Amino acid sequence: MRISEHRGARLQRGHLAAAAFALAALMPAGPAAAQALDSPVMQFHSYEPARPRLKADVFSGLSFWKGDLEKAREAWRAGKFAKARKAFERAWKKGNIVAAWYLGHIYRLGRGVRANDEKAFRYYRQVALTYDPDESNRKRLMMTVDALVRVADYYRTGIGKARKKRDPRRAYRLYNIAAGHGSPAAFYGLGVITLKGQGMKNHPRRAINWLMMAAKGGYAPAAALLGDLAARGLKSYIRKDRIAAMSWYFVAASLTSPALSPRIYDRLEALQARATDKERARARQLAARFTTSIRNKPRAITAAQ
Repeated sequence: MRISEHRGARLQRGHLAAAAFALAALMPAGPAAAQALDSPVMQFHSYEPARPRLKADVFSGLSFWKGDLEKAREAWRAGKFAKARKAFERAWKKGNIVAAWYLGHIYRLGRGVRANDEKAFRYYRQVALTYDPDESNRKRLMMTVDALVRVADYYRTGIGKARKKRDPRRAYRLYNIAAGHGSPAAFYGLGVITLKGQGMKNHPRRAINWLMMAAKGGYAPAAALLGDLAARGLKSYIRKDRIAAMSWYFVAASLTSPALSPRIYDRLEALQARATDKERARARQLAARFTTSIRNKPRAITAAQ
């Protein structure tokens, strides 16, 4: 799907106009707010924190302690996550915002420590507060936009059974900012919110457009959700079609792995079990046609997804 130049320009203006308002909502009150205000300022979902190697000069303007951060990243790459966490925490205590981003991943994924979404949210939020739409350094911009999406994800779903911090309207604003930078994960978030009508009236046609953009960006969950919609149908928008559903799951499976996304592979297996050889062949043909349109297919789905 391609966005017209007029619509793209209008979206970009809306994203950036919303930035100050949405980021203000992230700001803490009291002394912490002053500290946050003083802090320095494709495919985001596949930007794995240990690859590519981040050079010290990439983060000029940030407090950068190469010793702790490099030790932490070396431990991360070696799979020594408990050791990595300790080194990242030392770097973060010295003010290194890159370390905070890693710590968000560590606590969200439960790497070397029990998963803790509250802590992950707090770390991602610190990184999100450093977002600058005019940032010239691509890697630093990718990092902060990724953090915006992570924070938005928590606002969309809430944290824990009590769904603490759930605020889909705030999530929508943050996703819009990230979408202005081409984040497929942000497109997906916007698709889910508009499809379900979370904090707003649902808008299926707009949701499908967002999900298509996310799938074309190589985001596996978006392709899987489109497959689910095709499997059950969406009145007046998507007709029920098990071949189309299977083809979307073939696309999704091509963008991830069984270890990272077992549900996608289980669902694909179930769809294939109910299909004929001819139907499976047709679904593969449709999937192959779509995957050729993916401009930035990830080399591999990574820990950051």
